[in-house]
Amino acid sequence: MKVLIVEHSRLQQTVLAKIFSSEGIIVSIASNYGQAIERMNVEDIDIVCISYQLCGSRNGIDLTQEIRQIEKYEDIPIMLISSVDKDISTQYAYNAGVTEICNRSSINNFSKKIKSILSRRNFTISANILFVEDSKTAALQTMNLLKNTNIIFDHFYSADEAYISYINAYTDYDMIITDVAIEGKLDGLGFVRAIRQITPENYKLPILAVSSFDDSSRRVELLRSGANDYIVKPYVKEELMVRIKNLITTKNLFDQVAIQQEQLYKQAMKDHLTGLHNRYSLESFLPKISNSAVYRNKMISILFFDIDFFKKINDKYGHSMGDSVLETMGQLISDNFKGESFCARYGGEEFVVLIFNYNHQQTIKVA
Repeated sequence: MKVLIVEHSRLQQTVLAKIFSSEGIIVSIASNYGQAIERMNVEDIDIVCISYQLCGSRNGIDLTQEIRQIEKYEDIPIMLISSVDKDISTQYAYNAGVTEICNRSSINNFSKKIKSILSRRNFTISANILFVEDSKTAALQTMNLLKNTNIIFDHFYSADEAYISYINAYTDYDMIITDVAIEGKLDGLGFVRAIRQITPENYKLPILAVSSFDDSSRRVELLRSGANDYIVKPYVKEELMVRIKNLITTKNLFDQVAIQQEQLYKQAMKDHLTGLHNRYSLESFLPKISNSAVYRNKMISILFFDIDFFKKINDKYGHSMGDSVLETMGQLISDNFKGESFCARYGGEEFVVLIFNYNHQQTIKVA
């Protein structure tokens, strides 16, 4: 990654170059307006850092406007450096194409902004994307934009084929990108609706809709139907990457929350020593289990038992040995009651096992 620093002061050039170099960024320096335009045309620049005050009649905002006229620099970050904030009209600077305005006196804040820019531009997400696009040319253009990333596209020319693939292997996809205007039984809008109607779980999968038409009614209907975001063709690489990254990052955060919730749920419902359900879990599930058995006219057998003279074990051998006995007992219960059963440590050395679909004689034998 390379930064162009446009600054006439040698001292400030050195200070700024040191900050960027510390972040592993290659530095190129221009002392005036003309040198900056020359560097931009002959070098590949990723970030531009411009002093508001330049030699001559033109300033950093003028230079920003000219840089934005160069096609390959339409979306790169441009940082404008000023000694006094009031010298700059913020609205005018942003309208010209400036992305960050920094005060020269706050070096720490300047370093933070550089780190923020770098983190936003580093596209390190790995993803398997279900991609629906009926135009071969448009599909290749999109996939070529992201060919050097960790993204794998599973491309389909029709939404009907994509829907079948999703049904058969939807857990493998991290995201869906679909064109809106697709020929076939399902168009893009219908495809989004069909995906969202499968199960409630499918709402966790992000969907990015793509269209050549930018009208509000189409966007609103897509969002109502379940699309998470909308992008208009032709799109630039950076915009597409940012939208994909934001959607997948949000999905990953939700996945992490779901995993944490599941872990907390297991901790709340399981006995940590024996691995069996705990008393709270038993009391929560027993009404549901009994109601289901009554409704289905099924048998439930209940075994309630404890470990004889358990207190003597603790008194003679210590609580560590008592814990070991309980742990072994939990494993014995788990090994012997599998399938249609519910095993719980009721408290202390007491255990409960619910067995389904066993008659009286079978239950006595198992006991």
